[in-house]
Amino acid sequence: MLNSQLIGSYISKLRKEKDLTQVELADRLNVSHQAVSKWEKGDSVPDVGTLVLLADEFNISVDDILNGGKKGDKSFKNVGSIVYNIAKKDTNKAAELLNTGETEVDDLISIAPVLKTSSLDHVTKNLDDKKFTIKHIVQLAPFLSEDSLEELFNKISDDDSYSIKDIVHLAPFLRSELLTKLLMEKRDSLSIGDIAHLGPFIGGDMDELIKEIPLKDIRFEFIMGLAPFVSIDVLKSLVEKAMDEEISFNKIVAVAPFLDQETTDQLVLRINDQKAESHQLSALAPFVSKNVLQEIAKSVEIDNHTLVTIAPFIGHNELERLIEEADLNELSPNALANLAPFLSQETLVKLITKIKN
Repeated sequence: MLNSQLIGSYISKLRKEKDLTQVELADRLNVSHQAVSKWEKGDSVPDVGTLVLLADEFNISVDDILNGGKKGDKSFKNVGSIVYNIAKKDTNKAAELLNTGETEVDDLISIAPVLKTSSLDHVTKNLDDKKFTIKHIVQLAPFLSEDSLEELFNKISDDDSYSIKDIVHLAPFLRSELLTKLLMEKRDSLSIGDIAHLGPFIGGDMDELIKEIPLKDIRFEFIMGLAPFVSIDVLKSLVEKAMDEEISFNKIVAVAPFLDQETTDQLVLRINDQKAESHQLSALAPFVSKNVLQEIAKSVEIDNHTLVTIAPFIGHNELERLIEEADLNELSPNALANLAPFLSQETLVKLITKIKN
């Protein structure tokens, strides 16, 4: 791949040898001096059109620039010809160079970061099917349009040369419909862990996909990743299958917003021998029943912030018990005001009196 720092250093060297300022070089290339500055710092690299202009300006080849002026072992040997043809918008000629073997697909991949998506789409569309492997497609995926990527993938999909790992790498760049189709074709070897990694990309077909795969080794870390992307019924079924795993309050906090109250209560009661932290109590308060919240609260050292947070969800008597045990010296007027709607007038008067004393 391109080494922006090496390229930038070489551009800086060439400019200085020609005794040009960054502004003067920028004017000759019809770019801003800020762009030249970014190149020389290694923050970016010139696009294909500017690479051609740079090569002409310093009477060198594009390959020389991409290699950072190295004269020995060169990473880029025949890339310049691709760059020149793409810069001239002759993508057919660029594809022909690849089809005849004058340059390699790896060379095209190396300059993909400086190519426009439309240019790369046109080049790949005209390449022979046998030129591509799944490895090439995975490497090109971030730079191709969805249509071109799908078309390219279809060229090799018949030979079943791709793996689930390849699909995972391609997932951010594929349409959800194609992604689901590919996963369905591999469902016999698909694991719930694979699906968990792909949650944000699958879309509305997640439930059906999970129903189609063999559910083995269900771990809560997978369920936590899947929770936002599946229906409550599927999520509950996954939770039931993971019941034998050791559960913690942190794990329950992660899935509680996506479960029903009954299931969340069951999970909490399974670990009622564990001691929750105050922040976990606050996080669970909106998602568990009043009785379960009171049960958790019995073993928690509650600070005043937590007291205010759980007040809307806990029973009147339990709230007053917690207030009795709280360190009232730390209770701010603002906290007292937030608690007031949930306290009886008698309790509120007692509390104010305690604080004043």
